[in-house]
This record gives sequence, structure tokens and C-alpha cells, in this order.
Amino acid sequence: MNLTGLGRYWFLDGVAGWRAASHDGLEITSSDGKLVLDALPGSAKPLLDPTQQAAEFKCPTALCSDGHGHLFVVDAALNLVKRIDLARSTVTTLPAIGGKGAAPRELFEPRGIAVLPTGAIVISDTRNHHIKIFSPATYTLIQDWGANDTLGQPNQGSGRKMFRFPWAVAVGDCDSIYVVDRGNRRLQKIRADGTWQREVASKGLVSPTRLALGPGGLLAVVDTGTNSVAVMAPGTFQQLLDVENPLSVAVDTEARVYVGDGEGLMHIFVSEPNTPNSYKLAGSGITGFNGAIVDLVWDSPNGLFAIVAESSKGGQQRLWKIDPSGARVHTGTYITQALDSKIPNCQWHRVLLDASVPPSTSIQIDSFTAETPADPISHATTPGFNQWKLCVKAVNDNPDCLVQSGPGRYLWLRLTFNSNRSQSPELRSLKIFYPRLSYLQYLPAVYQEDETSRLFLDRFLSIFQSEFDDLDRQIDRVWQLFNPGSIPAKHLNWLASWLAVVVNPAWSENKLRRMLRKAYRAQCKRGTVKGLVRAIHDYVGVRAVVVEHFKLRRLPILSSGASFNGVKLWSRNFYKRLQLSVNSRIGDFQLVSDPAPDVEPLNWDANQFTVLFLANPYGSGNTEQQISQVVEREKPVHAQAVICPLLPRFRIGVQSSIGTDSVVGGISHLALNRLATLGYDSILGCSPAERKLRELGLTPRPVVGRSSLLL
Repeated sequence: MNLTGLGRYWFLDGVAGWRAASHDGLEITSSDGKLVLDALPGSAKPLLDPTQQAAEFKCPTALCSDGHGHLFVVDAALNLVKRIDLARSTVTTLPAIGGKGAAPRELFEPRGIAVLPTGAIVISDTRNHHIKIFSPATYTLIQDWGANDTLGQPNQGSGRKMFRFPWAVAVGDCDSIYVVDRGNRRLQKIRADGTWQREVASKGLVSPTRLALGPGGLLAVVDTGTNSVAVMAPGTFQQLLDVENPLSVAVDTEARVYVGDGEGLMHIFVSEPNTPNSYKLAGSGITGFNGAIVDLVWDSPNGLFAIVAESSKGGQQRLWKIDPSGARVHTGTYITQALDSKIPNCQWHRVLLDASVPPSTSIQIDSFTAETPADPISHATTPGFNQWKLCVKAVNDNPDCLVQSGPGRYLWLRLTFNSNRSQSPELRSLKIFYPRLSYLQYLPAVYQEDETSRLFLDRFLSIFQSEFDDLDRQIDRVWQLFNPGSIPAKHLNWLASWLAVVVNPAWSENKLRRMLRKAYRAQCKRGTVKGLVRAIHDYVGVRAVVVEHFKLRRLPILSSGASFNGVKLWSRNFYKRLQLSVNSRIGDFQLVSDPAPDVEPLNWDANQFTVLFLANPYGSGNTEQQISQVVEREKPVHAQAVICPLLPRFRIGVQSSIGTDSVVGGISHLALNRLATLGYDSILGCSPAERKLRELGLTPRPVVGRSSLLL
């Protein structure tokens, strides 16, 4: 792409593509495609008040989220199911479910729970070796899977829909339920209607306990027997062996795998950038508590929730909330692919980053150039590769720097992100300009004769060139500031001041852009009736009618009978000029010379108009005030305006011009201090119930002899 005065450039971002040869310790955010350091879980806190936790729970063993602001928890000691409202921090015990026993609705040390999209609740009744499903709201038992003995009592089994110490359960697509059948060393997949589908995994599992489902059919299973987490996706199987004593697992919407261990640490695994469904350890986060993370669940709006067996409290199990982004990995590296200038021995110019660099963080930029794309590829990611040239280590936002490597057709950039453990630099886009168009070319040739001096002067002049390039770019794009459709939102008020558009703070950005687009046409009509009506609608949102008073005059028409048809011309008392025998008493006359007597009839109501608008009788004051402000700003300075709200009524002599100021509407009942003049703007009426009775000839107040009879 060509830019005036800037040559060409490569542009990399989340939309155009990052063209990454590798990135380690970094993630590309799904919302806006930024490059940031991997987030580590941390900053944990108890979910409920300690007193409330102690009162409601004895030994919570499993939890799940319904995705609508509720957590469901099973308590193995109480054999009950609890629902937590996250917004209100309230706990409710679900009725008709639980109580220790082997009856169909009873539970015995449950270890797993899940919620179907319908709201039905799936419970792993571990010591009874059954899986039970209860309907939403009424909590009717609708499914009960598992083996029974000859007496009908729950028993262990190894066949389909039979279990031996079932542990965790999870809900997948199409109402499929995954069951960790721990004693049988397998996972079963069963539809919610009871249709058995298949064994998901039976080989390689020794003692599976917990599982979590993710996007794209991802399945993560904790196997305490092999001290690992098995990650399965269609066609792939991987064992994560980087965690000692894994106990729980959760998967977020970005397919990141979180693993909780027996020491209170949270480990996060992310997918390899060039190998789908292949995971690597991104880092381990310190939660702040000391204990085993018994169960873990991901809730999209709120993050991670856990059940922790706290060592400081003798192994007591309590509920905690964990911030999935409570910390950041210390460092991460991003290396571009070979960027081709298509120019032999090209001297690359500079690198410009659109980035945020918080305090105590940095982004280091290194460069490497070569004439062929193949040679450095094998070395660019090799540890100890020492041909990278440091360009800058930036600690401020939006850094830029010169490419310090020598000429070469191909360029590689290495960006090293460093965090302060709590915050990460954010890279939104990257521009690499080429070839170098130095100001040195405008100096006499003598300044280029010495090679060492030439290179120094070339880089020195680039310092000023970078500043001037920004000015050139702004000048090249200045036309965008005068286009309401392309001007950035932060400059809209500036453009409005150029076009004399008064900005209403209540306008949205789109409304302001529309007002700017039609500002010229509005100025052409300013001071006219149409312009005033349009302005009232734009600024107040009211459709008004403007009546010019001169149009209401009744001018005399001379008939053939030489009479004026009873039309009165004008009264001498209108202007009360000083005239002997007419207006000569002191205090009754006025000394005026304008208008001239012969144009008095045409001067009545001249330059006057009325603004009529439909109004609510109970709240027209604020609207009337806003309209007055608009009218005073938009009307001709010599004109006089009368603001008249139209109430829903017809009043002879007051509001009675059909089609202009009369409105047929409902009754406005008496409102003290607002509508309080009986017979004018208020009436006393009966209630709607009484009005219906009267329509039927009845009354709520019977009167003997008039509306009722004694029989």
C-alpha cells in the first residue's frame, strides 16, 4: 500500500492477520484480536460470608453453573442440593430432593451435578451407584439409571447405564450427559431421555474423577490414577503431565483448560498456535488459599468457582471464587513470519506499534533481515540466536523505532512482552514501513561520502522524520475531519462548531452525525417556518405547528353594496394616540408615531407567531421550556413568539380552531397545583368501575325509591 511521503508498509493486526511464525506465552483475545500475555488464575476470595457458608453447607462436593446467574451445589454430608443466586448471594435448598437413603428421591454421598438446558438437574448418586435426573421447578424424578439387586435396592453394575461409584457428570450437545464411571474406569455418554450412546473412553483411564466439556467437542478428564489430565477432541488424545496431583478441571469458552491441584495452585493450558487440539502449560497461578481444589467450574459471566478443602481449617470444604485473569505470565514472545519487501537489499525503515504499555511493563522490539526467506527460518526461533538487532525496549504507549538491522529483502520482528505480574502490555496493531526514505537524500552529496557518518546521519535525521511523517499523515487525512461519516467520534463537537450546529448532549453519536450531514440545508432554511419546525423536532423531539399571526387577519372586502359586510376595520383605541376629543385624558393616551395611521391595520400582529404543540397536561412545563430555548435561538431577532401547548380538549374562545389548536382527547381529571380550575382545565369524574355500572343503569350507591326497591 502506498502512502504519500511514507513509501509502503506491512500492516498486522487481528483482522489483517498477525502472520506469526510463533508466539509463546501470548494469547490473541477473541473480542478484539489484541496480543496480550497469557492470563493466570489468581486473586481468590470466599464466595459467601463465612457465617452463611457454615449455616448452609457441611461438606460441598460438586458444583455446576446454569449460565443464568445460579450455581448448584451438592453436599455429600447433608445429601441435599443447594442453589446459589450469585446476584443476591442467597442460598436455597431445593425441595423434594435428597435426604440420606436409597429411595428413588434420596441421595447417598453425591459427588457430581450438572444442569440441562431445560433446567433439569442431573445428580451423580455416588454411593447408590445411580444417576438421577429431576425436572425443573417441580423437581419430579424423570430418569433413574443404574443397577438394582433382587430386592430392588441400588447396586453396582458394569453394563450399559450401570455404574460403579459414578463421580462427575457434565452436559454436552443435544442433551447428551457424560458420566465418569470411576469404578469401571470409563466414561459413558447417555442422552437425557435414557438412550445409551457409547463409551467415550475406557482405555488408559485408571481412576477418573472429574471432567469438563469445551467448545468443538473438547473433553478434559482428571485421572488421579495416572496423576494426569486427559484432553480428548475428535481424533486426538493428549495426557497433560505437567501438574502434580491434579484434582479438578474446567474449560472456558476459548478452550483454555484450567486444572486445580492438591496444593491450591491453578494451572492453565492453552492450545499450541500451529497445532490444533495440542495443549501446553501457559503458567501456574497462586490463588491465595492453602488447600486442595476439589471441584472447579467455569461460569461465562463470572469466571471460575471452586470447592476447596482448606488445610488451615482441618480440610473443611468451602466455596471460593477465583479470578481467571488475576495474574499474568512474566514474559512472552511473538515472532513474525518473513515479511517480503520485494526489493533486493531493502533498507527497512521503522516500526510503529499501536499498543498500551502500563507502568512497570515493556515491549522489546528486535529485528533481523536476510535476502532469502529460508535461511533464517531455521535459526530465528533457536535459543541463543544472536543476530537479532535491538530496536527499542519501549515503556510508553504507541512506541515506534527504526529498524536497526542492515539491508535485506526479508524482515523478521521479535516482540518480547514483559508484565508486572498483574498487568500486560496490549498490542492492537503493527506497521512496518519500507524502504527507508531518509531526509539525507535532500542534503548535498558530501554528507554521504563517509560510510560511518552517513549511517549515523541517516538515523539521526530519522528522529525528525518520524515526527514530520505523523504531520504529513494528518495533513493527508485532514479531509476526513470534514466528513460527518468518517470523522472520529471525539472530533464531532469540533466539526459541529465549524458548522454552527448546537449540540444536544442527549443526542447519540449517530444522531449527531445526521445533524452534521444536513447542517447546510438547515442553515438555508433557518429563520423560516419550515426551519423552525424542523429545529423543534430535532432538538426537542416534538412535532410543532407554527401559525403566523398576519395570516389570521380579517381584511375588509368592499362589496357591490358599498358595505363592509359587518367587518370592523380598526379601533382608535388600539394604539391610543393623542387625539383631541378621542384620547386626550392624561394617562389614557400614548405619544407614538409608529406605525403611521394609514398602515395601522397591517401592523396588528405583524412579526408575531404562535408555536403550537401537543402536550401532556401533567408534564408540559419542561417541554415548553425546551421549545422556548430552541425558538429564541432559531427565530428572526425582530419576531415575537408565543408558545402554546395544546391540551386534549376543545374550548370555545380558547382552543377552538379546527385543524390547528383543537385536539379530541380523553378526560383530564383534577390535579391540584397543576390542573385545578373547574370547568376550564379540570373536571370531577367518576371512577372507571362506577362508569361501567352507570352504563348498565346501575350504581354502587343504591338509593331507596330511586335506584333500588325493597321487596
